[in-house]
Amino acid sequence: MPPQNMDRAVLIAARTVLLRDARATMAAIAEEAGMGVAGLYRRYANKQTLLQAVAADNYRRYVAFAEAALSDTDDPWHAFTDFLRHVLDEGLPRLTVALRGEVTFDQRLSDLDKLAVNTTNRLLRAARGSGALRPEVTRADITVLLEQLGRIDVGDDVRSAALRRRYLTLVCDGLRADSATRRLPGPPPHEAELLGRWA
Repeated sequence: MPPQNMDRAVLIAARTVLLRDARATMAAIAEEAGMGVAGLYRRYANKQTLLQAVAADNYRRYVAFAEAALSDTDDPWHAFTDFLRHVLDEGLPRLTVALRGEVTFDQRLSDLDKLAVNTTNRLLRAARGSGALRPEVTRADITVLLEQLGRIDVGDDVRSAALRRRYLTLVCDGLRADSATRRLPGPPPHEAELLGRWA
């Protein structure tokens, strides 16, 4: 198997295992990837290095979905809600929550975080500019909503995914400007509150 394909297989295996148990061992990840532990350690010097690679991949996938939505200028609201659905379906918020407190941020992850923030804000501006998104909705609101929806788990993957889709649809109806009957109470989370979750 080419090295790039092997790295992709390891990241997929690591995501699968870490979503079940964020403290899973390198041996458990190696077994899921169908390789020996020694082979995994040859690619990643330690578990923290692997966790950072998984987190970086998670960011890149998130940004790719956001960029794809930004390129769809025909219907900004449809592009925005499709972005939310893709992010949720791919389990990106669930993995973010699983890695919280486990992964150490280095410069690469900090840079990817800034890119994700910037791309999300651009997407929100486009949705607001179309008049479809409630004007008071912020990136922090979207972050919290996705994390909450990502936590829905009834022990059956198919049923859990269906429920996450169901509640995303309800949430999206509440995000629409034309369905707003009153302003949202209180301010959105501020950055210190969001960052504090990683402490």
